[in-house]
Amino acid sequence: MAANDVSFHQRAVIEFLVKEEIPAAEIHQRFQRAYGSVCMGASSVRRWVKHFKGGNTSIQNEPQSARPRTASTECNKERVDEIIQDDRHVTVDTIA
Repeated sequence: MAANDVSFHQRAVIEFLVKEEIPAAEIHQRFQRAYGSVCMGASSVRRWVKHFKGGNTSIQNEPQSARPRTASTECNKERVDEIIQDDRHVTVDTIA
């Protein structure tokens, strides 16, 4: 079972246990006994308990708006091409 599958399964179990009114600390203890080293961390358990207690029912990770992993845009690509065309011996550090 892949790590994502285990995590997905654990979130489903948390949702069930929250409906049974089991506290987050006890859920985490049960996970440690059941899953051992692939157990979700205590802070993640608390976050998901809060998520489900807030009325959310989705066990999928929500997409996050984060900074893009790359600065690769058409404008940047064109600019780098221009710099290279002007001087074929330019270094990566100079371009950066």
